[in-house]
Amino acid sequence: MPKRALIIRHNEHETLGANYTSVLQDRGFELMPLNVFESGPEFADFDAPDASDLSLIVALGGSLSANDEFPAIQAEHRFFAEATAANIPIFGVCLGAQILARTLGGAVEPTGGYEFGLRKIWITEEGSRDPVFSKLHVPLVPTLHGEHFTIPHSATELAFGYMLCRDGTFKRQSMAFRHGNSYGFQFEPQLTLEELKIWNVELAADYELMGSIFNPKFEADANLREFTTYSPIYQSQSRAMFKAFLDNANL
Repeated sequence: MPKRALIIRHNEHETLGANYTSVLQDRGFELMPLNVFESGPEFADFDAPDASDLSLIVALGGSLSANDEFPAIQAEHRFFAEATAANIPIFGVCLGAQILARTLGGAVEPTGGYEFGLRKIWITEEGSRDPVFSKLHVPLVPTLHGEHFTIPHSATELAFGYMLCRDGTFKRQSMAFRHGNSYGFQFEPQLTLEELKIWNVELAADYELMGSIFNPKFEADANLREFTTYSPIYQSQSRAMFKAFLDNANL
């Protein structure tokens, strides 16, 4: 069977990026986009192929919630259940990870704040030994989210972090997990500098969601400045992690 990778996109501004697409193309994958955001304001369609016809599923982020009752989101839950039962690896990012976690029995909850920028994470002992996640040597990651997942009972927590909430308190949140050959990330491993430049324009209003203790312009400028310096390191280790993910799944 030819190698096929389904790329699920929930937002037109969130893409897989050249850092990852080039890895898949080098390995001979056929890339199959599924743009959920094109199904209209009711998110009525999730026109995925049969999971058995796929080698890999990559599910990216978006402003929807894994708790939404939209038909497309509910269909995506069922699709993930079929895929994990068939041992088809899923690489879930942000919303994609939240849908995966909820499908596996975890919960998705508001964080009490909003993150958009580089954040430190703490890698668990299991994460440091994991053949995929251990490629992330510098625990500083780009984030964009206002909800987070809990770890399903059948999964292993790989990293956690702390959200600075709108009320000034800190809240622990899980940042990555593994379930079999599937992984979920509450950060953006696929992010490139080129994509962040687009986000800083198209998603600029998201900085205002961080709360009154943050200055949106300062956060936007700092995020771009810091990631401009850090992106070569991040993209290198994140690319190594993605390659290890494919190797671990024998792809």
